[in-house]
Amino acid sequence: MFDATFWVGIAFILFFALLIYKGVPKLVLNQIDHKINELKNKINEAENLKNESENLLSKAQGKLQNSKTENNDILTKAQKISDDEIAIALEKMKASLDNKEKSAQNKIEQSKNDAIYQVKKVATQVALETVEKVLIENLDQKKQEEINVSKLKQSIEKLKNIN
Repeated sequence: MFDATFWVGIAFILFFALLIYKGVPKLVLNQIDHKINELKNKINEAENLKNESENLLSKAQGKLQNSKTENNDILTKAQKISDDEIAIALEKMKASLDNKEKSAQNKIEQSKNDAIYQVKKVATQVALETVEKVLIENLDQKKQEEINVSKLKQSIEKLKNIN
């Protein structure tokens, strides 16, 4: 009648009854609830961290976009300043070249005028010397005395001073 399997069954039932009596199922349920709460807290914390990282990412992307825009603005301004400075330098260079060209033309004109003056002076001297020689050779002694040589020389000097 009471064989070993019967006693194993009874021991099994008593064991579970003892476990229930001592409150083991409540302890197990409390541990499971505690683990569930821990997992919920970790999930909530992970979601908070995710939201915070998304906010930080969006802020960083906004700052990156702002810095790109600012960088482009700075580059545009720098290019404009550079272009303006190049234009000013070109204008100054052109003005300097124009001044040098005018100066060179003035020097050429002055040299030309000096050369013309020198040629006129030499031609006048040659003409006066020729006239003086012709007068001296062609006039006899008597006529030479009649002509006041000093007046002729004064005239020659006046002509030299005119040129």
